[in-house]
Amino acid sequence: MDITQQIVNKIEEFETIIIHRHVIPDGDAYGSSFGLYEIIKTTFPNKKVYVVGEELDYLRYIGVTDKIEDETYQGALVIVTDTPNAARISDERWKLGAYKIKIDHHPFTDEFADIEWIDTSYTSTCEMITHLLIKCHLKINANGARCLYNGIVSDSGRFLFRGVSPQTLKYASELLKYNFDMVELYAQMYTQSKEMVRFKGYTLLNFEETEHGVAYVKLTDQLLKQLKVSENSASSQVNTLANIEGIKIWAFFVEDKDSGVIRVNLRSSGAAVNEVAKKYGGGGHIQAAGARVEAWATVNEIIEDLNALAAQN
Repeated sequence: MDITQQIVNKIEEFETIIIHRHVIPDGDAYGSSFGLYEIIKTTFPNKKVYVVGEELDYLRYIGVTDKIEDETYQGALVIVTDTPNAARISDERWKLGAYKIKIDHHPFTDEFADIEWIDTSYTSTCEMITHLLIKCHLKINANGARCLYNGIVSDSGRFLFRGVSPQTLKYASELLKYNFDMVELYAQMYTQSKEMVRFKGYTLLNFEETEHGVAYVKLTDQLLKQLKVSENSASSQVNTLANIEGIKIWAFFVEDKDSGVIRVNLRSSGAAVNEVAKKYGGGGHIQAAGARVEAWATVNEIIEDLNALAAQN
């Protein structure tokens, strides 16, 4: 039986379904979780469906996370989207579910679900869920199509990244048939607060560079307070350092005082930064990965590893 049909069979089987995504969620994490929510609610209107996990203010236009009690997980199906490893799942209560499904387009990191649909040929998890929608003849409303389109656009870099295929564009066009306001969606995706614009300005003026082309910034809790930017929002802006001449790898190191960790956000124009992320307990795509460490001394080690990686590319 095809894995997409296995997933649909499990959705049909359970009355309560809880959808999780990864920590520091991006457009694909938000879009896939809320898009899948709308598919399930439109196709099976009597089911109880929830989306949980960490929120980011700048992505609230996609959807607002549910607040649920632990008891809701009893006998529930948990679906985790856009998350390769258990350590990066937002809200550890996912473990309380009776059955788990993973839907993800990142390279395999670890196994944590009963059904794991992993396919790196897709540009986004939203593209995978659009495939599920079409292949299994499910239903969706305009808002769900909007959520999935948002994730495809954001994770493909507006269709500019490697991996964009005829299928990517075909699925995007299928979603546009649901007549959501695409112009308004793009406005919401790219509107920035004054604080964020100033933060990006600070980043561009103050990033450091290694001898082999690694650009990075260290963002302490004190600095973030001065710039009036949250840890989550700062982490999401790592690509501020993209497309700079001579830069092969770029990184944000963001201190999260509340959790006692430093968030590591790595990107590259070709180098396999996910291997460095794995070394420090993280993971992700070849050219987009992350981790969490506990000391600035470890950050310095990561910068050395990135510099060595850049020297090879």
